Amino acid sequence: MLLTAGAGFGGLALAHLLPTSVFSSPAPSPQPLAPKTPHVPPRAKSVIFLFMEGGPSHLDTFDPKPLLKELHGKPMPQTFKPVILAMGENNSPIMDSPRKWKQHGAGGLWVSDWLP
Repeated sequence: MLLTAGAGFGGLALAHLLPTSVFSSPAPSPQPLAPKTPHVPPRAKSVIFLFMEGGPSHLDTFDPKPLLKELHGKPMPQTFKPVILAMGENNSPIMDSPRKWKQHGAGGLWVSDWLP
């Protein structure tokens, strides 16, 4: 058993003669959740954090769906994957977004009328 676990008594003697850092990992930090130094120095001087609880979602502001406008009021096409709703109803007509969309800026980003 001793031979398979660590090369016998020779392994025990060698472990005693070598420094302990060879066999152990570095000592853990006294506070593992303490902030660590970054790999690169930070360049940002300030941050704007937007937490818009109840605000408009990206689907209502930056994601126009032109196919919904074409299919508004029609039943779901057979080529689409069937939708299973909570109450089992799957023949409701398709609804278009009530938002109006316009392109803005030099890049032509589509934005809804939720934003000015």
